Amino acid sequence: MADYTRMLAQLVADTSYEDLPDEVVDRAKTVMMDTLSCAVAGYTKAPEECGWIIRIAKEMGGAPESTVWMDGAKLSAMAAAMANACMVHTIDYDDTHLESVAHLGSSLLGAVLSLGEKLHASGKEALTAFVLGFEVAARVGNSVNKGAVHRHYKYWHPTATAGTIGCAAACAKLMGFDAKQTEMCIGLGIDQAAGFRYCIDKGDFSKSLHPAWSALRGVMAAQVIAAGGNGPVGLLEYPTGFCNAMCDQPVMEYLDEDLGKSWAVMKDALKMYPSIHGSHSGIEATLNIVTEHDLKPEEIQEIHIRLSPLAKGQGVNYEPANVLAARLSMPCCMAIAAIKRQVTLDDFTEELIHDPRFLDYMKKVTIEPYPAFNEQFPDSGFTSEATITTTDGRTFTSLVPYCKAHPMRPATEQDIRDKYFMLANITWPQEKSERVYQAFRDLGACADVGGLVALMQS
Repeated sequence: MADYTRMLAQLVADTSYEDLPDEVVDRAKTVMMDTLSCAVAGYTKAPEECGWIIRIAKEMGGAPESTVWMDGAKLSAMAAAMANACMVHTIDYDDTHLESVAHLGSSLLGAVLSLGEKLHASGKEALTAFVLGFEVAARVGNSVNKGAVHRHYKYWHPTATAGTIGCAAACAKLMGFDAKQTEMCIGLGIDQAAGFRYCIDKGDFSKSLHPAWSALRGVMAAQVIAAGGNGPVGLLEYPTGFCNAMCDQPVMEYLDEDLGKSWAVMKDALKMYPSIHGSHSGIEATLNIVTEHDLKPEEIQEIHIRLSPLAKGQGVNYEPANVLAARLSMPCCMAIAAIKRQVTLDDFTEELIHDPRFLDYMKKVTIEPYPAFNEQFPDSGFTSEATITTTDGRTFTSLVPYCKAHPMRPATEQDIRDKYFMLANITWPQEKSERVYQAFRDLGACADVGGLVALMQS
């Protein structure tokens, strides 16, 4: 068995900003900026959830070394990282690394900017840590998850598991650890990696807490090693370690395939809808039909969605208990698309999901896992075909192999910019949104990320 953990640690320790291709740096800036905009909008759109985590973070307190975004409180790096990462994920609009089925930007940005502020890291150092943390998390996630059957994802939420390991790697990089220290730091992250998929089925607060705890644990692991502590080595490949414990047949080769030559952040997908990523191609297919044929909601008898199988039963919730659960419900998303011809943050409300008429309308949506899509579009994972039958017997079909912003169908610069300002302007005035936008574009020239974080306060 190869020393996979050591190889990843060596990559993290040895890679400098100058080693990263320009397109990788540019992509990292985009993902970081998109991730931040989700936190900014979440601060206003999900005040209850953000309020919970900020209050807890303030009770944790600590030395005033890092800032809670928008709120402005100065807390320990661990407490700030926890609060900041949580805020990103409250509206479920943040990126997805589709191969590992993990939202990695949320935890990584929270960890990197919070620890980076404490350490007075430069923009180049923050970018390098983010890229390397993403790389480790994605490779670990792929090793237990990638393929037609998501074995790890059957029980676990990779945002939490792979995210914790990636945050430990990113924080090790910010600390300037050598390869041995980095491997122990990653080992502590592996040892703390946990988080079940229950949250995706039910839409409870643990989903937002998964990146929060990943960020906190990553910062904590790095601080333990920096204080002189030690940690496990070789824990990915250990007989009773992460990969063997977390799925039945790990594909260990994904841990080092083209290591240092291909970069996982380039395969990251941004979200164009504030909902579970598995719904996006189905939303598009539904919108294609209702707009092209000008179908009124009352004309629709059935909306049948065939989609690439993810995990059994995932996203098929006809009685969402809250707004987050509604965003994670594919029948809810398709019903909104059919009725409103859009799917936006404002379309998910408590009033809607408790309206008996809407709940009845959701029953028009049927979901069929369709394994053939995995063979036909093996690099998609999120293919959907919508078939709408009208009350007078007409039938219309639309196939969307790759949802918008999928790596095979990238979002345009205008798409990315429009989403950023739409979200950031929910909380900030246009002028502040523009200043932060430009600061991320110029991140490589930033001498101290503390200056960037200072711009982010409401």
